[in-house]
Amino acid sequence: MPHREDYTEFTPEQYPPFPDSQEFPGVELKTISLQKLLDHDSTEEDRVFEACKGRGFFYLELGGPESGETILKGSEEIARVGERFMALPNEEKMKFTPNKKELFGYKMLGATKVDSTGTRDSAEFFNVSKNDMIVPDNEMVRPWPKEIMEKKSLFADYSRSAHGIGMLVMDVLARQLGIDPEEIKSRHKIEERAGDHVRLTRGPPRKTVEMPEIQTPSHTDFGTITILMNWLGGLQVWSESSRKAGPLEPDVPGEWLWVKPKKGCAIVNLGDAAVKFTNGVLCSGRHRVIPSPGEQGKWPRYSIVYFVRPVDHSRLKTLKGKGVPPADDMDEEGVEAKEWIFQQAMALGSTHIDQKN
Repeated sequence: MPHREDYTEFTPEQYPPFPDSQEFPGVELKTISLQKLLDHDSTEEDRVFEACKGRGFFYLELGGPESGETILKGSEEIARVGERFMALPNEEKMKFTPNKKELFGYKMLGATKVDSTGTRDSAEFFNVSKNDMIVPDNEMVRPWPKEIMEKKSLFADYSRSAHGIGMLVMDVLARQLGIDPEEIKSRHKIEERAGDHVRLTRGPPRKTVEMPEIQTPSHTDFGTITILMNWLGGLQVWSESSRKAGPLEPDVPGEWLWVKPKKGCAIVNLGDAAVKFTNGVLCSGRHRVIPSPGEQGKWPRYSIVYFVRPVDHSRLKTLKGKGVPPADDMDEEGVEAKEWIFQQAMALGSTHIDQKN
């Protein structure tokens, strides 16, 4: 595909609606108001706590607060950055493939196993480190494509807003469980090195009427909390709360249910670190991505994800709180976050370090 400055395939104003059919069963998720959380509305805090103890997924209504508006407007602008980068020749994109144990850069199509037979995924993405976006150019630790650098301030604003929203939710959950909120904040300082990043993903249109292509395989997220913006269907969650982290296959019976995009809302889910911090009280919901059904499946699927992850040097262990079951003695020290994320990635049998979303 040639690289053209005027090239565009990300056109959310033209997307058809998600099909209203019993053939494509959807999941019922709570819709949480960002404004009410900022206002410390106790009823809304209770609702988000219940959502995170159950499935670990909810819609977050963004409109109104400045941080929410940054995500709403910034996600579309970043998606257009993504389409410009994805339109580059493969040899150009491959210049930004991560080195061993790297989180950031370009993942090509087919780099991830999606099942036990070795079938490969059908999506490409680019991970943009928040640490390089929020510092002056001379403090960055790696090169970035010009498409990213031209919008560096956008990525910085987006990272700060998404990180702040994630930490707002985690602050609510910490207080609900009697955890000292500082225990969470100290493990997620935005200026410290961490696996936090903005992910720009492109999934190709569906090839057939059937839906065999897996764009992102069944998994739970590595980090603490994830904030997703997408405009087409494709995200599915397992119908039962699957609390056991493991590669590819859910650990309990059930079926895949569609998470329909909701205008003005992000889709928020917890990751495995949140489960670890709370000794299993909170849930990291199992999910996957396939092409959208119906007419939506004829369009390329772009999504923008922000991952809030513990800082590299922090320890993954159960935190103390009145609502948290005590940890085994072996859990007292915990594993270093950067190494833990690497171990989780390798458990998926991936050829790329970070294939979780």
